[in-house]
Amino acid sequence: PDRGLRRVVQRHMRVANDLDLDGEHPARGPRRMAGMKLYHQPRTRSARVRWLIGELGLTAQTEIAQVNVFAGEGRKPEYMAVHPHGFVPALEDDGGVLIESSAICLYLVDRYGNGKLVPPAGTFARGKYYEWMVYVPATVDPCLETIMFHTVFLPESHRIPVLVDRAKKKWAQKIQPRLSNAVERTPWILGEDFTAADVVVGSALAWARLAGVLDPTPPLAAYIERIGVRPEFQKAYEA
Repeated sequence: PDRGLRRVVQRHMRVANDLDLDGEHPARGPRRMAGMKLYHQPRTRSARVRWLIGELGLTAQTEIAQVNVFAGEGRKPEYMAVHPHGFVPALEDDGGVLIESSAICLYLVDRYGNGKLVPPAGTFARGKYYEWMVYVPATVDPCLETIMFHTVFLPESHRIPVLVDRAKKKWAQKIQPRLSNAVERTPWILGEDFTAADVVVGSALAWARLAGVLDPTPPLAAYIERIGVRPEFQKAYEA
């Protein structure tokens, strides 16, 4: 009976090995993840997702589908079926679609990061990580978006200069000082380690430069320089 049981166990293990159930095969190496699809337009918030995909080593299994939202492609019915507002980014993965750049970044790190680019769960640092991941899209992005829309994107007849003035004041008096203070004593936004929060903050700073409002203090200038030399940042923003 023991020999029969051993044969059953051995046969089961061979089948499991052939099916790659444990995620790795001794001859084939790590299991390939299913492909993802990122709907992307350079110089938009989807660039931060593309950057993070590179930092996580997921570029090879990610299809980049460009959607020229500036030319109206986001309003096409086939894309509206992907993103209900016709914006970028949108990410297809695991049979579903995610929108909102910070939500996508949080998902990618949790699903594929294997503990990288994020502080340990249950720590105060993890709470600060969430804070920055929310602060940028809730506070920083709308400020910069107002400036960009009313100086670049909208026809001149639709631009409202007073909104630009208010947004520039908010950037100069509240947002930029906070960002500068956060990196005054440490190389990265959460301390000594680069995290996905730096991707989100760094991408906002790249947008601030496009908006023409970036006037960095020495600590913030040094932070921007550290961001700028990262190869995956350069690939995401080279367009």
